[in-house]
Amino acid sequence: MGSSRRRKVGGRAPLAWATRIALSIGVAVVGYFGVTSSLANVVQKSDPELAYTLDPSNGVIAAAYAQHIFTLRPTTDRHALPSRLAKQALRLDPTAVDALTVLGFQAQLLGDAARSDEILAHSTQLSRRELRPQLWAIEEAVSRGDVQGALRHYDIALRTSNDARAILFPTLTAALSEPKIRSALLQVMESGPVWREAFIDYAAKSGAAPEDVAQFFQLGRRVGLPVSADHRAQLVDLLINQGEFEKAWDYFLTFRGGDRNRSRDPNFMFDGKIRSAFDWSFGKAPGLSVAILQSPEGGILDFALPPSVGGVVVRQLQLLPAGTYRLQGLSTNIEQPLRSQPYWALLCLDGRELGRVPITSSSDANSFSGLLTVPQNCDVQTLELVARASDKASGVAGQINKIEMMPNVY
Repeated sequence: MGSSRRRKVGGRAPLAWATRIALSIGVAVVGYFGVTSSLANVVQKSDPELAYTLDPSNGVIAAAYAQHIFTLRPTTDRHALPSRLAKQALRLDPTAVDALTVLGFQAQLLGDAARSDEILAHSTQLSRRELRPQLWAIEEAVSRGDVQGALRHYDIALRTSNDARAILFPTLTAALSEPKIRSALLQVMESGPVWREAFIDYAAKSGAAPEDVAQFFQLGRRVGLPVSADHRAQLVDLLINQGEFEKAWDYFLTFRGGDRNRSRDPNFMFDGKIRSAFDWSFGKAPGLSVAILQSPEGGILDFALPPSVGGVVVRQLQLLPAGTYRLQGLSTNIEQPLRSQPYWALLCLDGRELGRVPITSSSDANSFSGLLTVPQNCDVQTLELVARASDKASGVAGQINKIEMMPNVY
């Protein structure tokens, strides 16, 4: 019986344990490679070299490592590490697009345009989500004068890559100077691509080619381009900041309207969030509280400044022709002694003051008026409401119900 127990221990039992050990090792090996493969996929973007070390048999990871090296040190040497890795990656995975990108751009560096075009064209067929092949496709279409083809690849890149907007929006905005591109881009915009609103926002704010952007926005009305009033106001101010006052005014007229011989919005009816310099824009004096309040009867400019603080309350840019103008309006709840009465001032762009119209206490007379003269050598002016510092405990406060400046008619 003891001998039988010993045989059991020394016979089939060791074989069973060996089998278990082999299975355990097998599971451990599979688990190791599973873990390293998963870890490699996690670190692929942040550390392509480490990812390749963890899983060199993964074609996609090998391709990403090849592209990483090639991007840092582009080389024409077909035996260099990026080329070898790219070829290895394609043997492991023929759909490894990053490897094709490396070989395609290397062929381009070598001056082998035909080979480069062949490789990169194949890359775009395999994947539309890779940005570099799409950039190549854009460049290739532009070189052939194929505007529609270039914009098709713009659209693909902007829809499939998070990095595309930072690269492509500036070039697309600059290209708006070309009528053919403007026309073709409007056709793309009419289809409502997911990046349409983002591009409109970028073009309106970027400061690049504001005149071309304004023309593009105008043409876009035909296809329902969703340009907001805020975007238009921002574009007007960009033109003004570049000294293009006439072009800014012409564009302002297309969506807001007005007469350059008089001030605008006398009853404070416009309540847009973003105001251009041709609208009533608020001052920035310390402690200034200013708002345009809407009512059924019209708008009211309400303002207040703390004691001993003065400054501009609102201003509006003007392009008045030389001549004499009458400024008149209505006020309420403005009660100040003569030395601290608010006043309207007209200034030339160079800072010269052309005249003032004081606002008397509303209890004495709620109307005010006066004459202002614009000389020949002053094409751009600013109309400002200025609050003078007051020593009253309540500071300076009140409302303007109406204000307009128009040519004086005797």
